[in-house]
Parts: sequence; C-alpha cells; structure tokens
Amino acid sequence: MNLFKKKPKDIVGTECEICHMKFSDPERTMRHMNKAHAKPPKTPKGIGSSKYN
Repeated sequence: MNLFKKKPKDIVGTECEICHMKFSDPERTMRHMNKAHAKPPKTPKGIGSSKYN
C-alpha cells in the first residue's frame, strides 16, 4: 500500500513552484530548486561562537 513512503519530487514543468521563475529546460529548473531553495544544514550556535571555535 505504501501509505507512509515519501513520494519522489518530480518537476515536470519549467516553472519554479516556490518563486515562480520560468526556465527553458526542466533540468535547469531542478538545478535551480536544489541550489536556491535547499534547506541549510542546522548548526546550533551558542553565545560567543565564532568561525574559529
């Protein structure tokens, strides 16, 4: 039945679903989605944390 499996996210069109930019190629739309709308990794930042710690 596969009720709880993640469905693959296939983009068929050439328009971004989030920002509604239009592209000429579906492959270009996929690259845009991965680069522009990917979630950044969660890193806990504490008080006094800097790039050297």
